[in-house]
Amino acid sequence: MSAWNFIGILAWIIIIVLLFLVVFNIRNRHLKILVEDRKKITWKTIAVDVIEILVVIAAVSGMLYTTLFTRVNLNDKNEVNVTYKFEPMIVQTTSDGQGYYVKIDKENSNKSTNVYQYWLNNSQYSVSSRDSSVQDASLPFNVSGVRLDWPMKKIKKMDQKYQYAYVITAEAKYKNNFINGLGLKAGRFASEYRVLRVPDRSFIQVDK
Repeated sequence: MSAWNFIGILAWIIIIVLLFLVVFNIRNRHLKILVEDRKKITWKTIAVDVIEILVVIAAVSGMLYTTLFTRVNLNDKNEVNVTYKFEPMIVQTTSDGQGYYVKIDKENSNKSTNVYQYWLNNSQYSVSSRDSSVQDASLPFNVSGVRLDWPMKKIKKMDQKYQYAYVITAEAKYKNNFINGLGLKAGRFASEYRVLRVPDRSFIQVDK
């Protein structure tokens, strides 16, 4: 775990301590008014109680949002570091001798999501269309719905090296900084997206 995440741990400890202090303070203040001073609790006392409770709620809500509910921005270079990996796919053949690099697994797919199968180093991999796409190399490079600074010069080199049949894996990790540490995310995996690049659509097999 990155040392930056201790910022988030410390923040949570402070919030927990603050919660106990607020509860303790409200209890003691009410007891003093009722027992020692023998007075009734006034609206002023209730207002102070509400303000203290709201401060705790705001602190807890802010930390929960920062820790659990913020979405990664892949274009924010202050938030994440994105690396790209290129791996050649292994061609497969159908019973009639037709070659393909990617198979759409209809058995495990549904109306909204496809499951793609491909092979690297004689091992089979499956990936959902939510986290990947199949790219026809005969068309201009375009990954819809994913805003990333794709390394086009490197992709053109890999096109020649791997004959338009390879996987581009974009992996994002949270950077080590104060904000990510506050959210307990520093140095951790953020997201991953794969582009399955094929020479043309004829190298995609639909599993019927």
